[in-house]
Amino acid sequence: MELNYCVIKGMIKLVLYDGKEVKELFIGDKNYLLVKVPPGIWNGFTCLGNEEAIVANCATLPYSEEDIVRIDFNSKKIPYKW
Repeated sequence: MELNYCVIKGMIKLVLYDGKEVKELFIGDKNYLLVKVPPGIWNGFTCLGNEEAIVANCATLPYSEEDIVRIDFNSKKIPYKW
């Protein structure tokens, strides 16, 4: 399943990890982007600032809990400090 993130309102920091490299993207009101996240890329985001953020995630397949692998954001599996 490919994810397609777009921030309708506010700003977020989107973090991507492919097993080798971590990438931060800042998207929203001040930087409108459509970010396509292919299968196998770990990803997570947090709201920036005091304003709420509205995030649209238009996946290429219907949501299925069996297809999603979640880990704690403090996990050592991803070399990133929130």
